[in-house]
Amino acid sequence: MIFKLKRLTVLSVLCFSFIICSEVLCAANSVEWNPLKDRLVKDGFTLEYVTQVFSAESMKYDSGIMSRKMRVLLHRKFEPSAKKVAREKEFDERYVGVIPLAGAYSYLRENFDILLAIDKKYGVSPSILVSLLLVETKLGRTLGKAPAFLNLANMAASTDPMTFFDDLGHSDLKDEDLKWLKKRTKQKADWAYKEMVALLKFSKANSIKPTEIPGSPYGAFGICQFMPTTAMSYAVDGNADGRIDLFSTDDALDSMANFLKKHGWKESLSKDKKLKVIYRYNHSMVYSRTIFEVAKELDGIRSTFGPE
Repeated sequence: MIFKLKRLTVLSVLCFSFIICSEVLCAANSVEWNPLKDRLVKDGFTLEYVTQVFSAESMKYDSGIMSRKMRVLLHRKFEPSAKKVAREKEFDERYVGVIPLAGAYSYLRENFDILLAIDKKYGVSPSILVSLLLVETKLGRTLGKAPAFLNLANMAASTDPMTFFDDLGHSDLKDEDLKWLKKRTKQKADWAYKEMVALLKFSKANSIKPTEIPGSPYGAFGICQFMPTTAMSYAVDGNADGRIDLFSTDDALDSMANFLKKHGWKESLSKDKKLKVIYRYNHSMVYSRTIFEVAKELDGIRSTFGPE
């Protein structure tokens, strides 16, 4: 009886191990990843490293990331001009309510020494940086659920819209619209591949597993929500510990200030010119005006209650 129980235990362990290994091998050997893996090796990554990355349990192909993006672009393409104008509101009022402003002000007070040092170094005020964090990740609370690398890889691998055409909700596209769809999908896939490569390089340079970095549906990561190419160009080691961690307060805030300064930020700029610099962070004038409005409110609160 004891021998049978032991044998059953061993068999259970073996079966469980087989299931786990099968799932990993399935992810690694998914045919949808093959073109990406070949392209990465051609672009200088070792086959061993690429195989290791794509063997992560999280690496499961899903064209839904790209199909959702193309649905949005198709909707905007066919949206009446009047609705487009209506969508371009002055600023997003959700972020200037009592609760979000209270949270932003509390964050400013808690991190004021860091923010003040950054202001002296880059000339970017605490209110602007905190406003960016509030809108981007609710002050670091919403960082994305799926790995940034997985989302980018899924987009990069989805080059042909016909593989997810039924999910788009536009079965009656004209020939010219279908041509546009194929072109835009290929452009987005190439863009995602470029970002994916940058994320791999950034990860290797900073000793991070790329498949374990949470990110937005389109690959932005960290509490500052940098795209990988942005991180490669503007992210800095704010706390001088030898690596860049955009999930740390010091590195993220320093990197955001560095980005703004490199794009021409000066406190002496006019409002219109400041909005244009903020626009470089996220290409939306509603976004820019929202950041500016939140910062203005925070400056008002700070002038009354400190800190100085």
